[in-house]
Amino acid sequence: MSLRIFGGQFKGRILKSPSSETTRPTQGVVREAVFNICQASIEESRFLDLFAGSGAMGLEALSRKAAHATFIEKNRLAAQCIKENLSLLNLSEKAEIFSEDAVAALSKIKQPFDIIYIDPPYDLPVFPLIETILSRNLLTSWLFLEERQKTHIPISHPSLELYKERRYGIALLSIFRYISTT
Repeated sequence: MSLRIFGGQFKGRILKSPSSETTRPTQGVVREAVFNICQASIEESRFLDLFAGSGAMGLEALSRKAAHATFIEKNRLAAQCIKENLSLLNLSEKAEIFSEDAVAALSKIKQPFDIIYIDPPYDLPVFPLIETILSRNLLTSWLFLEERQKTHIPISHPSLELYKERRYGIALLSIFRYISTT
């Protein structure tokens, strides 16, 4: 499958994608929707691509002038692909890759993110991850969650306001705004 960057400095550049049955690249229409929604917040932001796969979301953020992207991807082949894409675009200095379990990686992160994109395996319960993110104060603005539509369980948390939900084939994209409760 050929992945391209849709906007910014590297618009049109083709990305390597891992050849793995466990990695499901985010649809182009979903990537475009995410960045259309958060375009006013992306420049100089810190972006977290959680369950990064090919890293297309974080690479798109960097192309659109995010200051830094962190990629969390347990699959070593996919993490290597992200590393190669960063190198290909000369973006390695603006990125960090964690090739381990999401909870373990999140426990090591000290700085918060302006934008977090979560695209877990479709049957993974995500609320514990979101709870970890919020309890560690790792979110300051937008949270995007891509799930399988038929297994969707609504997320409710006092620090999150559901901005909107959009359906793309079998995928459901839930978009949240962070609300400070202090």
